[in-house]
This record gives sequence, C-alpha cells and structure tokens, in this order.
Amino acid sequence: MSPQDRTGRDDSEEQARRDLRFGLEEALDGELPAEMVERMQRHTADCPECAEEWDQVRRIKELVRRSCADRAPSELRERIAVQCRSVTVTEADGTTVRITSTSTRRTFPAP
Repeated sequence: MSPQDRTGRDDSEEQARRDLRFGLEEALDGELPAEMVERMQRHTADCPECAEEWDQVRRIKELVRRSCADRAPSELRERIAVQCRSVTVTEADGTTVRITSTSTRRTFPAP
C-alpha cells in the first residue's frame, strides 16, 4: 500500500496536521515547548488549511482576552450585585414579596 492516504497526502503530513490541531490552543497560550511550537509554525507556512485554523484560533483568543480585560461600569456592577442578593417570592394567594439582603464588604489587612 502506498504511504499516501485517500486525500493524496503522505502520512507525515497528515501526522503534522493532527499534531497541530491537538496542541493549537496550548501553543498559542505558551503551554508547549518552544521547539514544538516552532515545528507547528513551520508546518503552517506550508499548509494553508492549518495556517487559516491557527489564525482563526489566535484571533478568537485575542478577542476573548480583550473582552475579559474590560471592566463593567460601576452602575452595572451594582445592579448585578443587587440582583444576586435579591429573591422574589410569589405566595399561593398571588402576593409577591421581594427580599434583598444587604451586607457590607469586609476588607482584611494585608499580610
């Protein structure tokens, strides 16, 4: 049997493609050894399909990082905090009661 699969790619190219997909996020997060990331990047230089996948995951990760870095406005944070401390109870007779717990934020001295 030929070393090529049904798509016409040889086994080493297919193995490189599987390796790239397996560790793509880890490579972009700096969680893989440098030589492995370099090998993956060399592969993407010769494989447009993998290069596109690498770029898509990279862009998604950048978008998530930027989105998570933004801080919500203080009014929104306060509304969310109140919602988390509030409970609305509707009794069998149709009476609705809303209970909001209040608490003070404790600060502890630095160690």
